[in-house]
Amino acid sequence: MKKTITLFFATFLALGMSAQFSVGLDYMMLSGTMVQLEDGNAVTYLPEGETEAVEVSGSSAVLNLGYTHNLSEKLDMVGSVGLGMGFGLVPMKLGISYGIASNISANLGMGMYMITDDSYDPQEVTIGENEWKGSSNEFGINLGVTYQMNNIGIGLGYDMIKGGEDYYTLNAVTIGLSYGFGDDSSSSETPSDAK
Repeated sequence: MKKTITLFFATFLALGMSAQFSVGLDYMMLSGTMVQLEDGNAVTYLPEGETEAVEVSGSSAVLNLGYTHNLSEKLDMVGSVGLGMGFGLVPMKLGISYGIASNISANLGMGMYMITDDSYDPQEVTIGENEWKGSSNEFGINLGVTYQMNNIGIGLGYDMIKGGEDYYTLNAVTIGLSYGFGDDSSSSETPSDAK
């Protein structure tokens, strides 16, 4: 047991030494049948204990914590966890980032989005004799572009959170701002470079 714990600690320490952590703020502009009706009006719902309907928010400000691990000169593994305010959701994303130019990268990944908004009610379905209740956890894909200026990153992305032909769909166009901490091996100088 001690060897296993030591191995996990050594692995996380090694990953942490070559990684960059970041904090960011994303603004998600949501679309889909979960936030907007076909006629363009906002979806409304009746909160528990209330007598008046409330409109569903069409945007979410997401505060997130990110982790970047350098895989090669131009390829990074990127992970993040966030907390959405406005339309409630918790995005957990994992993807890759490929450097197109010295400070521009293309991103592609997948994520699990926990929909915590009060307006979301997962549907119940009966198949045969079994009843199934939908989940508030949705898997989706995300893609985008990031521009890096030293430790500051500006991003533009698209998230397909809940798609398909069923009743509920949810997509987002995301504009983000992040600040990176830690070792960034792509921008660090060796002592011979500094001379």
